[in-house]
Amino acid sequence: MECDLVILYSGGADSTLLLKMAQSMGKKPFALMINYGQLHIKELEFAKKYVESRNIANMTIKISGFDVNSALTGSGEKALYEGVDIHNVPARNTIFLSLAAGVAENKDIKEVWIGCNWEDREHLFPDCYQEYLFRLNTVFEIAFSYPIKVYAPLLGMQKYMVKEMLNFYKVDEKELYSGYGEFK
Repeated sequence: MECDLVILYSGGADSTLLLKMAQSMGKKPFALMINYGQLHIKELEFAKKYVESRNIANMTIKISGFDVNSALTGSGEKALYEGVDIHNVPARNTIFLSLAAGVAENKDIKEVWIGCNWEDREHLFPDCYQEYLFRLNTVFEIAFSYPIKVYAPLLGMQKYMVKEMLNFYKVDEKELYSGYGEFK
């Protein structure tokens, strides 16, 4: 199946909305799921089931070494990094986006989408800021054999907006799973 964008797909609300948006735009997404030792591995099970039931091209990459202090990894304890959310995993999006861009280049795809939203920025995930993505795109212009652009279409949205958009696309909340807690 030929695809025209890579979506970092977790099975949660934001990344599911990205899939729906891409499809409604006539795009053919490739869903990239990453097993990084997250405590909420159930999220990946939901994600895999969702994309496979809809015949969306996909791949799961397994990586290790994220046994840092975070509510998502390691012991599950609160992160010890001052000024960031308890779920922050240092450099996670940088690593994930680098992997996604590598997959994109391998498949001759020129864009990657990530589900950062306003509340991610508001709750202090440093790798969800617009400035971060802007600078990462500058790196990706020279890091690959052709420029690969990273987009965060939800960056200005709050969760209630994401939920309304999912309702518009008729996505049942039972098909979603979030490692950050239940989607409300």
